[in-house]
Amino acid sequence: MSDKFATKSWPLKRYDFPMPFRYHLTEPQPLGVVICLHGYQDHALSMLRRLGWWEQTLPFQILAINGPFPVPLWTADGFREAYSWYFRDTTRELDFIPPTTTAERVKLLLDDLGLSATPKVLFGFSMGGFLSPYLATQVNNVKGLIGLGCGYPADIYAQCRPLHMFGIHGELDERIAIGPARSDFAAALSSHKHHGQFFTIPGLTHRVEESIEPLVRKLVLQCL
Repeated sequence: MSDKFATKSWPLKRYDFPMPFRYHLTEPQPLGVVICLHGYQDHALSMLRRLGWWEQTLPFQILAINGPFPVPLWTADGFREAYSWYFRDTTRELDFIPPTTTAERVKLLLDDLGLSATPKVLFGFSMGGFLSPYLATQVNNVKGLIGLGCGYPADIYAQCRPLHMFGIHGELDERIAIGPARSDFAAALSSHKHHGQFFTIPGLTHRVEESIEPLVRKLVLQCL
């Protein structure tokens, strides 16, 4: 089948649909807030539980957000709740809902929650880590970005003001290869005057797990 039959060649019209955000927000803390952004086909509660932050007393406030777009998983017991932050496929030149659109809407959520001026650390896993720098260009008082199992596109990091930038990557990540991720991180770090470090976690695959919590907490506190 020739490329003329691909959907990207079809006419396109855009309409506004509601973009709901369901979120979990803990009590304010003097240090600031950590905004947790889950991966593709996941949700905020799952991320908090796997990290060990669900129903924990932490020295910082937590805002964990579900992505606005449902992408439920079919299981033997029925659909499992899961979400996405945007829809794009750069390899096929498809860009229906870019990360910038979602970042602009998350900014509105932060404004509504009274968090505009609060010191922030953005902690994102996989797709959530990819979204983080887009959000950092939209909101105020971002002290640092912590990415887990994600990529580091140079063009969007160039638009962020200099900040703390940390990468955490599993040595056995089967979804996003550690070699390119490390190289892209280094390029973004050196080219755009950010400050930080890339951490390799032996034995870790593409997942959030409690073993990395002490490192994440340490980096959050370093940023705040």
